[in-house]
This record gives sequence, C-alpha cells and structure tokens, in this order.
Amino acid sequence: MGHKWLLSIYHRRREGRPKKSAVGACIVRRSRRLLGGEMTVSPITHFLGSWALAEGSGLEDRDRSLITWCGVLPDADGVGIVVDFVNRLLGRPETAWYAGFHHHFLHGIIGAALLALLAAGFAKRRVPVLFWGFVAVHIHLVCDLLGSRGPSPADIWPVHYLAPVSAELTLYWRHQWPLDAWQNVVTTALFIAFAVQRTISAGRSPVSLFSQRAHLAVSDTLRRRWRQLSESRRRS
Repeated sequence: MGHKWLLSIYHRRREGRPKKSAVGACIVRRSRRLLGGEMTVSPITHFLGSWALAEGSGLEDRDRSLITWCGVLPDADGVGIVVDFVNRLLGRPETAWYAGFHHHFLHGIIGAALLALLAAGFAKRRVPVLFWGFVAVHIHLVCDLLGSRGPSPADIWPVHYLAPVSAELTLYWRHQWPLDAWQNVVTTALFIAFAVQRTISAGRSPVSLFSQRAHLAVSDTLRRRWRQLSESRRRS
C-alpha cells in the first residue's frame, strides 16, 4: 500500500501486524469501559450522516429511510453489550459478547451486501437503494476507521472487512482519533446543521423516521422561527 501513514492493512502472514491477542485485549478493555460508563458511542452521528446521504439520492421518502437505516444497522452486531451489561448489573460472571461480536458480522463487505439487499427488498426503486445502501454502510466503516478510538492510544477499533467468513483482511488506522475528539463533535454539528437546513427548506427532517407527528411539530417550529428571524432582519 502506498499510504501507510493513512491506513494500515494487515494480513495473518504480514510482518509487523498487531498480534490477534493484542487486538482482542484492546477490544475487551474498550467493552469494559463502555459498560462502566467511561465512553459513549456515536450512533447519532452515523444516523445523521446516513440521512444526509439519503437526502442526496433524490429518492422517495420510503427509499431514503431504507438507505438511512443501512448506515446505522452495522452497529446491530454490538447488541451483545446489553447481555454484558445485564450480567454485570446482576453480579453474574462477566461476559464479552460485545467484544466478541461487534465489528465482526456487519462491519464489512458481507454485512454491507446483506443490509443493502435487505433494504432493496423493501424498496420501490430497488437498484438505487441497493447502491446507496451499500455506500451508506461503507461510510459507516470509514467513520469507524477514522474516529472510534477509546481513551487510550492502544484502544483502536479495527474493521474486519471480510468477516465473518475470513480474518485475512483487517483494516485499522494507527492515528484513529477518540470518540469524543473535536473532529467527531464538529462532524456531528455539521450533520445537525444540514438537517436543520433541510427541515426549513424542504420540510424533511430525520425525526420523520421515528414519528410523523414529531416531525411535523419540529418542522413547523423551525420554519416559523426562521420566518420570524427573517422578518426581524428585514425590519432592521
């Protein structure tokens, strides 16, 4: 690879790769910190980014919603954190379902294909949804590669691109920034600003994916405030 400073790709037989035990220990430490409340995940950023991508597809509401969820659902392979949390809460022996399965099933090309095909099966325009859904998952993966590190420089999240079929191609970035880094904060803020702009200009908001009533309330409020602000500026 030419740009080793940007992205390190390692294989089982490649020298200088992180040991599997070291990567596993890193993920277990991260899982424990999550359960202890020391870290936060960023599904909101994935959601808003996928929604922004879907807005640019030019498709109908239903198809845009499917694309949005394609960009969020890779994190469904981390649902094991619920089991780990309940076991810890009840004083049972600690488990590592989150560490063992997160980024191992839906965070790769197979997961991208499955999620995109699933979305296309419910879409009105299947081919565009298949394409944009596949892209949405890969944007999710890029975001994870860039900015999902834990508090320690060693707490890097790799992406097992061929998992669960093979571990031969695992991606990681040595300079991955933490979840609470300013880059993630700015990115989320930009997505929020875009969502507000689309709500005002087009009457569409990410809230509509959860509740049409809430969407109408948010849309009406933002548009009314924007009109008031515009009128006050014209008067002044």
